Amino acid sequence: MVTESGAQVDSEDTEAYLRPRARLMSTLGEELISNERVALTELVKNAYDADASLVVIRFNAPLEEGVGSIEVWDDGHGMSAETVRGTWMEIATSHRHRRPLSEGRGRRVLGAKGIGRFSAARLARVTSLATCRGDGEEVTLRLDWRSFSVEDAYLDQVPVNWSVRSPKVFAIGGEAEQLFDDLAGEFQTGVAAEPGRSPHGTVVRLEGLRQQWTAESIETLKRSLSRLLPPPPPTELAVPDQPEFSIYIETPPGELRHYSGFVSASETLAHPHYRLVGTVDADGQAHLTLTAMGVEEEVVIHDDFRQDTTLPSCGPVKLDIRTWDLDSGSLRRLLKIDLGARNVSEVRQLIRGNTGIALYRDGFRVQPFGETGYDWLEFDQRRVNNPTMRLSNNQVAGFVYVTADGNPGLRDRSHREGLIDSPEYEELKRIMVQAVSRLETWRYRLRRPEPPQPPDSKPLLPTTAGGGHGVFQNFTLDPLRDVVNQRYPDDSVLGRALDEATEAINDSVQKVQEVISQFSRLATLGTLVDVVLHDGRAALTRIAYVLRRLNRLAKGTSEQDPGLCEALTKVHTDFSAQEKALDRLFTRVEPLSGRQRGRPKNISLHEAIDEAVSVHEAELAKQGITVTVGGEDVIVTAEPSDIAQVILNLVGNAIYWLSTLPEGAERCILITTERTPDGEVDIDVSDNGPGVREEIKDLIFDTYFSAKPNGIGLGLSIAGSVVKDFYDGDLYLVSPGPLAGACFRARLRRRVG
Repeated sequence: MVTESGAQVDSEDTEAYLRPRARLMSTLGEELISNERVALTELVKNAYDADASLVVIRFNAPLEEGVGSIEVWDDGHGMSAETVRGTWMEIATSHRHRRPLSEGRGRRVLGAKGIGRFSAARLARVTSLATCRGDGEEVTLRLDWRSFSVEDAYLDQVPVNWSVRSPKVFAIGGEAEQLFDDLAGEFQTGVAAEPGRSPHGTVVRLEGLRQQWTAESIETLKRSLSRLLPPPPPTELAVPDQPEFSIYIETPPGELRHYSGFVSASETLAHPHYRLVGTVDADGQAHLTLTAMGVEEEVVIHDDFRQDTTLPSCGPVKLDIRTWDLDSGSLRRLLKIDLGARNVSEVRQLIRGNTGIALYRDGFRVQPFGETGYDWLEFDQRRVNNPTMRLSNNQVAGFVYVTADGNPGLRDRSHREGLIDSPEYEELKRIMVQAVSRLETWRYRLRRPEPPQPPDSKPLLPTTAGGGHGVFQNFTLDPLRDVVNQRYPDDSVLGRALDEATEAINDSVQKVQEVISQFSRLATLGTLVDVVLHDGRAALTRIAYVLRRLNRLAKGTSEQDPGLCEALTKVHTDFSAQEKALDRLFTRVEPLSGRQRGRPKNISLHEAIDEAVSVHEAELAKQGITVTVGGEDVIVTAEPSDIAQVILNLVGNAIYWLSTLPEGAERCILITTERTPDGEVDIDVSDNGPGVREEIKDLIFDTYFSAKPNGIGLGLSIAGSVVKDFYDGDLYLVSPGPLAGACFRARLRRRVG
């Protein structure tokens, strides 16, 4: 503190106050809201909270930056002068916290932070508002957002022009009534005003647009808005009736006119190849039903989704997951349904344009869940790790239902997109992945090319039947060929170049497929890995060369045909991603190379087993698992790393499934060895976990099949390969085993004398 004489003295308990600069409004509107689509959605949500049954978004040409306008009309209850001044103009108002339900229809309100309305600053330079409660006065307000950018101004120094007048916009026969009457014929919800009573609602006019609105951006907006409310949910979910609420988009005459109309869910969503519907209760009990197109079988699953004994912290969840197979054969089945698609490529595009797992709280979508490309459950990463079994994000559309009261730990981020990272959010993701993995398992069974066989006779090595390794499904030039055939049917040079690229890529893919197919034929796992690494990487080098040529071709068409350039660039990007996925696969199997094997020697099985188990020592201690090694300590002629491979994979599986037992439950692994009367040697690994579910017992030895939500599905295949190739043995499931859970037996027939 400074005195009148200029001396500095100490001061205690002096009060000071925060005073925001005017540019805070820029932060709240222009910078906090990520894009224009989200900004418009915030205004739609405000209309929903105002009990509107209809929202009209009107685009007024020219839709160029700096000119044009957008109007957002609603037939909600409107605002009085007191509400505008005391609530609307109050930043971060607690109004919604005090009143969590709307005043007329009792809707659970979506706004809670008191800043959503300022998203208008993201859309345009000027915002004008007119609102009326009906039979009352009309309040108008005008905000020029540029006024809040004055360098030294404080927020309370920027005046806002507002007025109260007799109704004009919302007068009988006024602009609002005419607009609502025009739509009343299509939208039968009583939009028009009652005879002799003024209409009510709010219109927000956004003038001086901050971005150009193109056909693509309007289409993206319409698709996003179409998922604000979910399609009619299955009756078995007992989801409350969806509120009476619709959105109409009006576009100017010309090339954008065909985008005018009511926003509705795509017909594609009604025809999935596979569907999972069910609930996960607050106590973690899952009740799921699986169905598939053309399959009469309906599978009902009851399971416990708890971790240990902990109840799901996210609260109860209801879900409706719909998935598609994107190969041409599967999509042709959908061409018979009127989806508005003319060919397989358009069906595939429709599906991809409507995918994403949407999250609905109290019947309204939480942004950006459900946006195409927003992979919050990391489906694509799971598919990279296991392309044969897992679903990718662009083939799944989901609808997840929660409530604010039942799921209080799922809270919005301040920037209006996504949920705050929290244990509850992580638990929600875990439950969702666990549910989807059940759907993936069933889908895998239905698509499995070979007929089911008894576990003891099932091949332990994969085949390439039914189209080969799943990672190659995206190596196709069909989308690019469709573009070329439509736009350049007579261009022979471009056609030959495309044929050459197709042939080169197909040849290289075939070579890699042939290398991987040897996994089912080669005598030893080590030799297999050597061949995969040598020939596989050679094929990848060829693919990389072709991709570079494709990239040069794309750059060469950038000026003549930007559309073709974009298609070529996308194909190059997709292929490059697949090439990298294969490279990562080769890197993962490199440690198994046969060059690392030593000479077989006489070893004690118990000693080899103890050494292998010690690798899991930390995880065993963490999970409280007791491991017992018993039986006859047989001496065999073996490479120690072989025994380690078998034990590491079998014990690793046991650890995972034992970790799913309730907290405090006894967790045991028993490993026994013995020589049979025929001179063979058995190694049994059993546990007291949940065991192998009956419906997947004939699947567990398939390469890339895994019942773990994020499993890769290689453990049993690798263990089985070691037993078969090096010791002429078998790996199979024993039922029942000495303990209550799963029991796997590795029977060795060679080098056991």
